[in-house]
Amino acid sequence: MALPAVLVLLATTSSLLAQSSDCTGKEAQAQLSSSDPVYVDAMELARNLIDQGFIFKCVLGSKMQNLFEGQKGAAFYRTDQGSFDVVFLPKAETFDAVQVVEQRQGNLYVYSFRGKPHSPGRMEGSKKTYFIKSANLLFLLWSDTDLAGSIQTAVSRFPQGGPSPPDSCPVTKPPWMAFIPPSPYPTELPADSFWFGNEKLWTSLPMDGTWNGLPHYEPTDSAFRNKLFWWHESYDWRTENPPSLSVTGKRLDAPASPLTTDEHANSGWINDSQHPFMVSGIFVPTLGCWQITGDYKGDRLTLVVMIGQ
Repeated sequence: MALPAVLVLLATTSSLLAQSSDCTGKEAQAQLSSSDPVYVDAMELARNLIDQGFIFKCVLGSKMQNLFEGQKGAAFYRTDQGSFDVVFLPKAETFDAVQVVEQRQGNLYVYSFRGKPHSPGRMEGSKKTYFIKSANLLFLLWSDTDLAGSIQTAVSRFPQGGPSPPDSCPVTKPPWMAFIPPSPYPTELPADSFWFGNEKLWTSLPMDGTWNGLPHYEPTDSAFRNKLFWWHESYDWRTENPPSLSVTGKRLDAPASPLTTDEHANSGWINDSQHPFMVSGIFVPTLGCWQITGDYKGDRLTLVVMIGQ
């Protein structure tokens, strides 16, 4: 009788690991147990990396078991190219809506995470950490750019579950390394939003790239109303009111009239009048995929959102 495919995979991978095993002493006792919830996933990942030329010495339990809420587990890999941790989510979930926040505190690198799944804590150390995400996997490496490059290349060659259909709308997605506005501008956001832009011009956007349920300005108005808040380090409401901000937009997925805006932008602030924002009311004529550009004195920022019911 033929063995189930998963047992064949585990047997083959375990054999290859055993042939190159370099685990001794305490590490031998700390090898990932077959009863660990993430064992099958960890062996499947090892098999894929072996196919890409990695030679494994040990697969151990990881200290990253509780880095994210709801994660399935974690494993620590020692290979001929270096060592790294991998955090596993259940296969139906991904790290797509997670951002890494990197900060320096003296000689320490401090890392926290925004988005979902939520991470209740933070990491810190004297070495820079590199993060690579692939669907439900998150690789963590320390100060090894060569290993990071090798893993990034290997991940790009992993077998896929099937062809990925093209996105109907190329919405602006959260960058992996989060942009944090310069101090003392506001930095906190709800978990379902992220900062987008740079020190010259930035705004906040939804993690999933969609605006649903936008209201009409009046019941008889067919356009959909929203307000966009923009920040620029040099903007001062006392010397420039209204601000020299213009907002334009066009639909990408079908013909439509361009969006329109209020007569002029306005200004405001959150607990600090020295660091104001600019706000522009926009009127979008139809639902659909929209590209929107803010322009403040030549500093431009373009985003794409999907506007739905």
